[in-house]
Amino acid sequence: MQKTGRILYLFTLIIMFALTGLAGASHSTFSVPYHSYTYDFWSEPAEAPQAYQPLKVIYGYNLGIGNFRKPQDIFAWNDSLIYIADTGNNRIVVIDRDWNLVKVISSFDNNGKQVTFNQPYGIHVTEEGLLYIADRDNSRIVVLNDSGELVRIIGSPVPGNEELFSPNFKYFPIKISLDSVGRTYVIADKVYEGIMEFDLDGNFRGFIGAPRVNPNIIDYIWRRFSPKARQERLSLILPTEYSNLHVDERGFIYTTVASGQIRQEEAVRRLNPAGADVLKREGFAPPIGDYGSSLRNAQGEYILPGSSFVDIWSRENGIYSVLDKERGRVFTYDYYGDLLYVFGGKGNNRGNFLSPVALTVLDNKVLVLDDQLNNITVFTPTIYQKLIHTALALYNQGLYAESARVWKQVKEINANNDLAYTGIGKALLQEDNFLEAMENFKLGQDRNNYSKAFELYRKEVIEANIYRYIIIALLFIIILSNRKKIYKKAAEKLAPLIQTGIARSEQAAMSYVKGGDRSFSSFIRSRLGIFYLYLLKTVDGLSYTRYVIFHPFDGFWDLKHEKRGNIPAATVLLFLLSLTYVIQKQYTGFIFNTNDLANLNIVLEFCSILIPFMLWVIVNWSLTTLMEGKGTFKDIYIASAYAFTPVIILNIPATIISNFLIAEEGVIITSFIAISLLWALFLLFFGTMTIHQYDGSKNILVSVLVIFGIAFTMFIGVLFFNLGEQVVRFVSEIYNEVFLRL
Repeated sequence: MQKTGRILYLFTLIIMFALTGLAGASHSTFSVPYHSYTYDFWSEPAEAPQAYQPLKVIYGYNLGIGNFRKPQDIFAWNDSLIYIADTGNNRIVVIDRDWNLVKVISSFDNNGKQVTFNQPYGIHVTEEGLLYIADRDNSRIVVLNDSGELVRIIGSPVPGNEELFSPNFKYFPIKISLDSVGRTYVIADKVYEGIMEFDLDGNFRGFIGAPRVNPNIIDYIWRRFSPKARQERLSLILPTEYSNLHVDERGFIYTTVASGQIRQEEAVRRLNPAGADVLKREGFAPPIGDYGSSLRNAQGEYILPGSSFVDIWSRENGIYSVLDKERGRVFTYDYYGDLLYVFGGKGNNRGNFLSPVALTVLDNKVLVLDDQLNNITVFTPTIYQKLIHTALALYNQGLYAESARVWKQVKEINANNDLAYTGIGKALLQEDNFLEAMENFKLGQDRNNYSKAFELYRKEVIEANIYRYIIIALLFIIILSNRKKIYKKAAEKLAPLIQTGIARSEQAAMSYVKGGDRSFSSFIRSRLGIFYLYLLKTVDGLSYTRYVIFHPFDGFWDLKHEKRGNIPAATVLLFLLSLTYVIQKQYTGFIFNTNDLANLNIVLEFCSILIPFMLWVIVNWSLTTLMEGKGTFKDIYIASAYAFTPVIILNIPATIISNFLIAEEGVIITSFIAISLLWALFLLFFGTMTIHQYDGSKNILVSVLVIFGIAFTMFIGVLFFNLGEQVVRFVSEIYNEVFLRL
């Protein structure tokens, strides 16, 4: 098998290099009326070369049969024939791979009587050439052989299953597909229970894969408190219908749901024979089409709806393409749900659509059917698309080195293709080159595979340096066990120096104040002495934090009444708190760090801590002044800063440790952060209670009011900001009208 794969690889490379002179040089300059892109880890569109370009547009009159009329489905069979459900003309049109008409099927013989179709909506052709037609308004599935002769008719599933359907039910089959053993799967109009399954003999076997309803909280509350009669009416909220389906070669059913009360990530599903969704969604986002900033304007407002899928086609190596009717685009994903490429768009130009309804794949060409333009647009792959598909095929065959070489070519064409880095990383991982694999996974923002590679690399490093780590651990234990002695000796040596420094600083300051020596050098010495005294005072205030966090009641009492805390120490703590969050966002291990470091704004990060903190202090002081609080603004500021000491102490070690952990060990980081926040909130609560001399119930009330006060203050601030922005815009427009038009 590997020999065959290598031959395939060499043959593919020869073909691609031969095509490079024709297409490779202009891979990003195809003249098409749409642009290609993928999405990065942060949901931002990233420009990409074209994967497909329009080759041909086929109309009915090109085939000599008159215009198509509202065609609804298209199916490519064995890379040789193309079947079109020309719904409005009640016929099936068959053309060959060279776009020549083969035949038109508009009727069939049924027991000596010529019978016609009535709105044929969906078609499927088996490997043996049997044509299945969802004859919608005749409420039946018609099965014809390759000669157009009737094989059988699968009628309505209602007879014999009346208990499964309402008395007014009308059977309108619209989409159809079959698996390799002959089971028939049908989507019917206004059927919400799922996909209908028929056995080999055409007998109805039940429903599979009903989409789950996800009512919102308002619907739930309305239902919970409504009268019984209203609840019965509300029970008519139904799951959304499937819009299309396609069974792959392994018997899995790929389905699409256009819209409705389901989770957005379930717009595409892959059902096993039991009806369970087994689609992998391991990409940066689930396969949902367009999302993120591509749907918003510069102000962040949503200006376009999300994608609405109407068809899906499974392809080789787990790849599948999905048709978006809303945006007129074809999205192609790999087996794991990574977006490979996008092409197409809305419009009247060649390569655009007005109302795309179905797609199929013929010999790697994508054919899209439009029921408003009444045509078929044929798209041919570029070298970029061929490289991506070749790389995936080689990897699935176990030819990892060959796959990596092709991915490198993809990367050279498109440096924004994160999947290329991931593909190279996977190949290196299979070759036990863990460090280089990690580098590529990091470039591709692939944290899951990075974690796997890092786990193996960490094990390799530990095994090679186990004795060094044991020695370091023993030294750390010895130092930790003797920390009191070390601290005592250090204190004994530093105490005389500190006392001497204090005495000299006080002497220099007093000498200048009393006017003994008024020289410039004496002034400098006095300033330095005062600074030294303030520094010692600040250090003493900072050292008291250890007592406060472990003895909150006595600690906060002494902060206020014994003046053990001070504003310089509290300000240093507030600065360290803000710095801690900046360091955490910047230096948390790659596996756990989802921040876009290229756009990290340190000033904004500092403000994100400082502004809420000062709002807490200001609102707390404003309310407690009216509610018999004993604490001053200074007391609140100092106590609040001291309360967040655990965050400073625990978050820095958590940030360092995060660089040595894998994804499965992330609970350690989460625990550190959770403990620090809960500890800080505990201290903040009891610090507020102590400095204001409240009891527990009153302190809870005050804390809740402070939180509401902060929210109200922020609301007023945003309101005034928006108002000010409008005033500035108004003044600017007046200025432009008055002065620039003179």
